[in-house]
Amino acid sequence: MRVLISMLGLGIILLLTGCSGMSGSVDTERITPPEAVVIVDEDTYETVRGSFCWSNNRQGVCEDHSGSVDLLADKEPIIVAPGEEITIDILDGPEPSEYSVDFSLTDQYENIVVLAVNNKFIAPTEEGLYYFSYFARWKNKAYDGDAYYAFLIEVDESARE
Repeated sequence: MRVLISMLGLGIILLLTGCSGMSGSVDTERITPPEAVVIVDEDTYETVRGSFCWSNNRQGVCEDHSGSVDLLADKEPIIVAPGEEITIDILDGPEPSEYSVDFSLTDQYENIVVLAVNNKFIAPTEEGLYYFSYFARWKNKAYDGDAYYAFLIEVDESARE
């Protein structure tokens, strides 16, 4: 009986010791996608990170968020001139293996695809508000994941002045 109790106690101690490493805080900086910014005429603007899945060193995390229109509900737009060049830059992280850019005009999420080359694209020529979404995917030995980033652009002819 004593042997059984001793074995049971030892098993519980080993179980608790083995699990205690999992209950510590996880460094979210290391297991979340890098931040993305928008650059217009040498000015830098933050984006809002939306849904993502990211893994690094066999640790991973996924978060699900609303679409770009909802994410940007209380954000100020980035004012640009029609046809102005817009750059998306990944801060402190690897360049994505693939990416795409699209926009919507309303909460109907039209997802109009924009031609982007080297993370640069041209702003629409018609004035108005544009809810942009930048999708990036990383696939390499160190990182594996994808993320959506949202930003609001207001095309305004007076921005040329």
